[in-house]
Amino acid sequence: MSKFKVSPLDRNNIVSMTGAGIYAPDSVCIGPVIKGGSGNCIVSSGSGEYDGGDRVIGFHNGYDIDGDILISVGWGDGIAVRRLNNDGSMTKLYHDNQGLWRDTTSTYNHMQSVAMAKGCNKAVVMSYNVYGYSIIDYSGAVDGTSNGGAVIREARPTHTNPTDFVDATTNNDRSNGYLRRAGYWYAGGLCAAGEWVYGSSHDAIHYKKYPRRNLATGVEEMLGVADKKSGTADEDRNGYRAFLSYDEVNDRMYYWNYEGNGGFTVIFDASTSDPEVVWCDMEDTVSGSNTTYTSNGYMRESGLFIPDPDNAPNVIIAPGYDYIYKIDYTNCLTGGFPDIMQRTHLRSFNITDEPGANGSGIDFNGITRFGTKYQKTSGTPMDKLPDYTSTYIPLSGDRGYGTVDGGFLNLDLFKVYSRKSLTNYQEDQTSVYGGSARGRSWQSSYGVNMVLMESANGSKYWIRMGYGSDGHSFRIYTEATKPMELCGNWEIVFGTFTLDNSANVDLVHVSNLDQFYIPTNCSLTVYVSNNNGSSWETYDSSSDIAHIFSSTGNQLRVKLSASGHPDKAPFYQRQMGLSCSYSSLHEAAKDSNVKFKVTRKRLRS
Repeated sequence: MSKFKVSPLDRNNIVSMTGAGIYAPDSVCIGPVIKGGSGNCIVSSGSGEYDGGDRVIGFHNGYDIDGDILISVGWGDGIAVRRLNNDGSMTKLYHDNQGLWRDTTSTYNHMQSVAMAKGCNKAVVMSYNVYGYSIIDYSGAVDGTSNGGAVIREARPTHTNPTDFVDATTNNDRSNGYLRRAGYWYAGGLCAAGEWVYGSSHDAIHYKKYPRRNLATGVEEMLGVADKKSGTADEDRNGYRAFLSYDEVNDRMYYWNYEGNGGFTVIFDASTSDPEVVWCDMEDTVSGSNTTYTSNGYMRESGLFIPDPDNAPNVIIAPGYDYIYKIDYTNCLTGGFPDIMQRTHLRSFNITDEPGANGSGIDFNGITRFGTKYQKTSGTPMDKLPDYTSTYIPLSGDRGYGTVDGGFLNLDLFKVYSRKSLTNYQEDQTSVYGGSARGRSWQSSYGVNMVLMESANGSKYWIRMGYGSDGHSFRIYTEATKPMELCGNWEIVFGTFTLDNSANVDLVHVSNLDQFYIPTNCSLTVYVSNNNGSSWETYDSSSDIAHIFSSTGNQLRVKLSASGHPDKAPFYQRQMGLSCSYSSLHEAAKDSNVKFKVTRKRLRS
């Protein structure tokens, strides 16, 4: 019998792939691509109508949509307002590279926060690192007559403290709080509920308070203890630098404080004149959460996903600093603690402190852009996957991690699939979706999920923005392309592997197949061939017994064939990759009744 050879099933040994990609070495990622790539969009541009306000760094608080009007703010290129046309192109209605009013003499062009108060056709723009705000009146773009049909920036504020967007006392009273720079670093800190724009200060000046301003009436408020929902717990943390999310189905605003947190806050009836504040304490929740999970309490990253906002509005998916959580905060409505139902780690591969842990870490640095801006289950705008609004949770890049389009959290297994970057990534670029080849995947250092918009005549298009890499531009896809959907049925063929002197390959063992994540109603079938793919034999991936070929040949190939769906598919996310061990056998050993178990040991010094 000839000696065993071992060959990696990696990027260097791919014969063909369909609907799939492989990333290494930060972690080894094997799984589906999404249907939308660089080749099947109808617009791919960062010039002309698409230049300005396109360096969108603030995740979903860096843009907002009202009908066919899109407003976006860029990190270094100001404010822009665009209209989505019926043919999927965009027209730039307004751009000001220095559009942020500061004090009485200066402007600024680095912004990450914008919110549109729909109904009064106004938006507010702010930044985290300088004082000031600007109000954009886009009513002319809506009715064609206001302001001569133009989009305008309102005049510089002339009140006592012109940099303060919210200052209910008008005197910069630190004890009462005020808002003059929003959010934290590259996450936005503004979000609208009806005519009310909510914000969070970058400065530690509104402890246990929640600033908001009505853009129709001008009323400014600091919600606090007096607005607490009856029966709920007293807030015990001084949080600030919040990222904001809005659930329009249930009219709830969420504050995820980056600093001083230990939980999160939900504002019920956020669009009304009588909102109610609910504090959800995540600190030391093991005693009150009805779970075995401990929590460090930090809920300070970007995002929200509500699987069923119509029937289960209190059950949310949200990221913390070390984890992504599934939380039921129903108990908080009667003074209790949130119930941590599930979680997955973000920063470590070797996890042992939770049930079924088998190394759930990924190649993030623990900073995620997660979930969706619009929690509704139908209509436009929409950044949930149509027809799969409760099951597919997209991830986006942040600070150069998880930058490749198509990362997701699978809810069946509560595991994450993410590729760090296009560097060291090989993928299917030739498969046709929406009438043309998908091309390579988009990547963005600070991502923004694709969002579905609707033009004046009801035509729908997917819009892609971001910052860094392929950001600073727009990609637009037809609705029919379905660019957000996974290529659930994917396939990769590895090879061709040979033994010395072209000896026959009679036996093969494929390692680590048990490390694949297989969601419900999905499957992964492994095939092997010793005649260069002329015929294939099914490999039993559930066993550690080596496969003995019934055919004769000296050219080994291995095929992974996944069966999945637009919202879920098999995937692999581990530190160690796949490999195959193979050999010849003596004639007597080819007896099918003789089984060969391959045991591999790693020698350590």
